Amino acid sequence: MQPLLASDPTRVGDYRLLARLGRGAMGGVYLGRSRGGRVVAVKVVRADLAEDPEFRERFRREVHAARSVGGFWTAAVVNADPTAEQPWLATEYVPGPTLHQAVVDHGPLPEATVRSLAAGLAESLGAIHRAHLVHRDLKPANVLLGPDGPRVIDFGISRAMAGNALTATGMFLGTPGFFSPEQTLGTEVGPPSDVFSLGAVLVFAATGTGPFGEESTAALLYRVVHAEADLSRVSDGLRPLLAACLAKDPADRPTPGDLLDRIGESSPQGNSWLPPAISDVIAQHATQLQQTANAPLPDTSPPQQVPATPRPATRSYTQAQNAAPPAPVAPAPVPPAPVPPAPVVPAAVAPERMRDKIVPARPRQTAQNQHPVARVRKDNPGPVFATGGRFRAAMSALICGLIMVGAYQVFQSYGRLSTENLAIFRLGMLLLAASMFWSIGRVLLPSLRLKINSDGLLISRLGLTREIPWSQVNRVDVVDNGKRAALVVWLANGSKPPSKWWHRAPAYRGGARVFPIGATGGWLTRRQEARRARTALSQYAYGRYSTQLQ
Repeated sequence: MQPLLASDPTRVGDYRLLARLGRGAMGGVYLGRSRGGRVVAVKVVRADLAEDPEFRERFRREVHAARSVGGFWTAAVVNADPTAEQPWLATEYVPGPTLHQAVVDHGPLPEATVRSLAAGLAESLGAIHRAHLVHRDLKPANVLLGPDGPRVIDFGISRAMAGNALTATGMFLGTPGFFSPEQTLGTEVGPPSDVFSLGAVLVFAATGTGPFGEESTAALLYRVVHAEADLSRVSDGLRPLLAACLAKDPADRPTPGDLLDRIGESSPQGNSWLPPAISDVIAQHATQLQQTANAPLPDTSPPQQVPATPRPATRSYTQAQNAAPPAPVAPAPVPPAPVPPAPVVPAAVAPERMRDKIVPARPRQTAQNQHPVARVRKDNPGPVFATGGRFRAAMSALICGLIMVGAYQVFQSYGRLSTENLAIFRLGMLLLAASMFWSIGRVLLPSLRLKINSDGLLISRLGLTREIPWSQVNRVDVVDNGKRAALVVWLANGSKPPSKWWHRAPAYRGGARVFPIGATGGWLTRRQEARRARTALSQYAYGRYSTQLQ
């Protein structure tokens, strides 16, 4: 813990800030105390991120989802205010070092401790995944070693950091060396990605280094995708478990429940799960926490001589710059004998003049009042859907061509036809030709693609894209009438996305069908694709997906 700097806030919401705990990509982290005496860790968002309305929307959505995470091994979210001038988040404070700090200071952990760590983190990931969240940035710095077990922090919030405010500066969403291959390649990221990161974290805990070395970012990213993890320094009892977590194919990795079955009953028991040196550090953290929390606070009560009549300045009103400050009023001394009254400064007049000169504050030019255009980032992770049916269209074109050839052969064998039969023959050939060319066009036309991510919906074809950010969507749903399914959106302004020559958006009950789900497959394909779309909407369109609104 470090003392607060002059530039640090002293109060956030109902929490009095006591000390600095650190600083991350999102902003500062402070030790706070509620009015009831509860100690929490308060994270305050950076001012530049606070001015990005898209970040605020993602932050609000992720905080709401993170509150639903249960389990024993996560630092619970106790309070948050995404609408504050600088959004903030308060979580349970864990008096212990991070896994990264503990390993750097005291060396690799024993095998029994690593197994207990694996059990606690697997249970934590299970709770996170049941809340339809993916951590995306599980690393040693995001694991706290508490006296009774590990705690995972920053779950869910990492997706809020995926906006342009960070990626514009070249920062990664995640930590190289603990990335999963699908994160590195930019493909769909799901719960198996967290299991891969868990395996890398456990290798670090057991050996002191990551499974892919400690070289440059580019080298680490290449090794994560193409090289096998280095498990030569891992004990024989842990090697099969960690190798399964670090499988390149997400389908080959175990689930958190499978990990718990393999580990067995290895849950931490009191503070005996950690080496004595780290337990001593936790005890020192607890002592320092008690001293800091019980330290007397500086007197912050308002001056007694400030009159109650002037209206205090708020965010909507401020004092005029040319107004003179009120003259201080010194209390009149009480003499032992009657003396002439001391000169009184007309203090009551100054505040009145100041109140008369209170004027509306000039609005600050922020990203919110400049009405920026919301964007849906192409590189943001999320599932991709595509229309198919090229094979069926090719077979249709081939069949039409064969029928036309056969009909022509029959026409040649019969010779001349009557005028009526010749007209019917020509009409049939014309319809078959039109059907064949239509099918050929479907074969040559690129598929319509849909990507669902934390920014919104991204629809593309032929290099053309249509972006539908979540901030513009009031409701989204997958409708299925038994024969076909479609993704339907209702915009916040009551309008519907207009159809374009490359993308049709038919109207549907006040909204628009923007993408056919499994339209070219059979019943089983349509059902599987609809289930996958609903899962993606539950994760990324929180509060807008129709089943969450009921």
